[in-house]
Amino acid sequence: MSTSNEIVIFTAINDTDVAEELITNMLEAGLIISGTLFPGTTLLYRWENKINLDEEVKIIIKAKRENLEKIEDYVMHRHPYRFPEMTVIDASFGSERFRTFCANKP
Repeated sequence: MSTSNEIVIFTAINDTDVAEELITNMLEAGLIISGTLFPGTTLLYRWENKINLDEEVKIIIKAKRENLEKIEDYVMHRHPYRFPEMTVIDASFGSERFRTFCANKP
């Protein structure tokens, strides 16, 4: 599979208002193509030797690979978690129409 210029980034945050602000600011800065928020997701994880269960807003960001470093820097400096998730997936598997849509975004 070849590498494309389009990427999908997964992250999560525990506050819907902060998630909306994060996405809005990145859109206004031209860093991302779009962001999808899934409020009310449940996260189970181990922290300090204890199993925890929290509610989060899962965020899916569509962006151009060339902006990844700026997006990562933006998220890492504004995210309230000490270790925010940033999972990046190559979107070369996307439809040609989606990839054309992404390519035509500033």
